[in-house]
Amino acid sequence: MTGIEVPLELALLLCAGFAAAGAWAGQARAIRRLDPRRNPLRDLLKPEVLSEAIDLAARRNAMRAGSRAVLHGRIDQLSACSGTWNSATRDEVREHVAAVMRAGLRRDDRIVLSGREGFTITIGGADERAATRIADRLRRALAQLSLPQLGSEARLTASFGVAAERFGDGETGLDRRARQALDAALAKGFDHVVPASEIEEVILLPAPSGPTASAA
Repeated sequence: MTGIEVPLELALLLCAGFAAAGAWAGQARAIRRLDPRRNPLRDLLKPEVLSEAIDLAARRNAMRAGSRAVLHGRIDQLSACSGTWNSATRDEVREHVAAVMRAGLRRDDRIVLSGREGFTITIGGADERAATRIADRLRRALAQLSLPQLGSEARLTASFGVAAERFGDGETGLDRRARQALDAALAKGFDHVVPASEIEEVILLPAPSGPTASAA
């Protein structure tokens, strides 16, 4: 016979000991999990963890503070009524609309009227998602605006193209992307908000592969 011979009694004792040790370890883990004195947030509140989280938040805030977004927009009714209103009426409506939009922006944000029905809004410290929400909020605010020049039942609608600054974007690149997004919004009709990434994702999609030639 080869190997180590162990008496049956000793083997049984060893098995019982290992089983007891395993049961004790499992019970200890369960007690630690259920111990009401344990604080599940203790590890999250360690100085090194808090310091890392604060540094990350500071970096994000710095990046956001250095970024900006541009909203190019158009009041749809100003374009449609350009031939029926005189210049005084059109300017009055534009100024009223601009005042409503300024009320929905922060003090540091800038709005510039351009052309007969267009406007440009520059928002500091905003990414594309935040700028799109702002554009949608302004669109809803304008929809609630009633102007005597439009009649009692007519409501304003606005279209927006939104672009946020990204690495490598200059003044011209950011403005161009916002205008392309506005063109896409106008192509959908009245009262649409289109972020630049929406049309850029479509442009960057790979071309569909052609049909595979059948085997001869």
